[in-house]
Amino acid sequence: MDETIKGHRERLRSRFSAHGFDGFHDYEVLELLLTYAIPRIDVKPIAKRLLSTFGTLAGVFDATAAELSQTRGMGEKGAVFLTLIRQVEIRYLASGLPGKKVFDRPDKVKAHLRMLLQGRGMECFGAVFTDQQHRHVATQILFEGTVDRTAIYPRNLMKRALELDAKGLILFHNHPGGTARASQEDIDLTRRMAEACSPLEIKILDHFLLAGTEVLSFKENGWF
Repeated sequence: MDETIKGHRERLRSRFSAHGFDGFHDYEVLELLLTYAIPRIDVKPIAKRLLSTFGTLAGVFDATAAELSQTRGMGEKGAVFLTLIRQVEIRYLASGLPGKKVFDRPDKVKAHLRMLLQGRGMECFGAVFTDQQHRHVATQILFEGTVDRTAIYPRNLMKRALELDAKGLILFHNHPGGTARASQEDIDLTRRMAEACSPLEIKILDHFLLAGTEVLSFKENGWF
């Protein structure tokens, strides 16, 4: 490896060791990460090309390995490495939920759902399942549809809740490329779900709408 490149990589790593990402430009964050996946060459131009193509760090981490690998200089190894970052974050956030009361950590639940759904091009619907004490049991995407519509069947949701012996549900769905506001259809669906759950003594605790980087509570916004 060229000594200039080697020295630059070492300086990046030393800056991070001393101060974290304080003072880093977004391209330098990517540059540092790529030093662990792409050997011997200057990865700064690759980092800048990634931001030029995908716009933001969120755009880069939301991209698929196939999309990332189209960037000149990335290669399959670098592309897979960057997608790994997001998957580790999803697992990290999920690992802090099981057995914990969802109302004690609403921000962590929202962050977990944002990481799970952000960047998905299709509309998804799922639920966070809890026990009688509102402790997290599982989070699952139950239905996936088209860009603006997914078919949702209350009986399938009920069946899964019974399998998990769940007593509480936080519903969630996304609006890919859409508005950060519940539609009347979303509100009616939530009401139907609550009515279907009631005879089974399962309570709908909330419904979260994910639009871009926002995670909005139906209860907090008066939609439910």
